[in-house]
Amino acid sequence: MQPRITATIVICTIAAGVAVVGLARPATTTETAAVAADAPATTVAGYGAAPDDSTPDGAGSDDAAAAPAEQVEVVIEGFAFDVPGTIAPGSTITVTNRDGAPHTLTATDGAFDTGTIDGGAATALTLPTEPGTYSIFCEIHPSMTATVTVGA
Repeated sequence: MQPRITATIVICTIAAGVAVVGLARPATTTETAAVAADAPATTVAGYGAAPDDSTPDGAGSDDAAAAPAEQVEVVIEGFAFDVPGTIAPGSTITVTNRDGAPHTLTATDGAFDTGTIDGGAATALTLPTEPGTYSIFCEIHPSMTATVTVGA
């Protein structure tokens, strides 16, 4: 017995409002099984099964990306630096100034400097790749001092 083949009109609406119209034939049972085994679930214009988001992206693949680096923040508040413990070499940290006055976070040896951070603002700073303990100060308020420990 031969399978019965009929023409089906397929219409898909794209977000920009363009319609695509074409003819398709129903797949045979064998073709359906092969496609179902290889294709991820997808949704077109709200129809169909939603993808399974329970598996993290890249899980099980050989080229999975490394986990994102920990978010590190140094806070300037009350004319003082609040620096977390040891920070990984080369990390990009966020320096947040919670004071009303402008400040800087500057290494005494010149290894890094945020420039002026206005009150209530934040900036990013990349730390050196060389491990060590770096003395820091505020160029605007030199009595503000602390250390940043960069470790392996």
